[in-house]
Amino acid sequence: VAYGCGVYFHSNANYSHSYAKPSTSGERTMFLARVLIGKTCLGSPSMKVPPAGYDTTTDGQNIFVIYHDAGAYADHLITYK
Repeated sequence: VAYGCGVYFHSNANYSHSYAKPSTSGERTMFLARVLIGKTCLGSPSMKVPPAGYDTTTDGQNIFVIYHDAGAYADHLITYK
């Protein structure tokens, strides 16, 4: 929890690969999601919600943290080896 207590998304699938644990057959799955970023600010570990006037928090580059379930939509389920 580096940038807030929410749900984390990364703009690069390679980063997310390590979080996709393989099944017994060696397949991994991850969602390609559409994420509503809105107005974002730099996050911190203590944040439970973004500050007033902001929608999400970020690391300033590729990681985005949302705090509401409606902020992301799973567009595709990707299965790979």
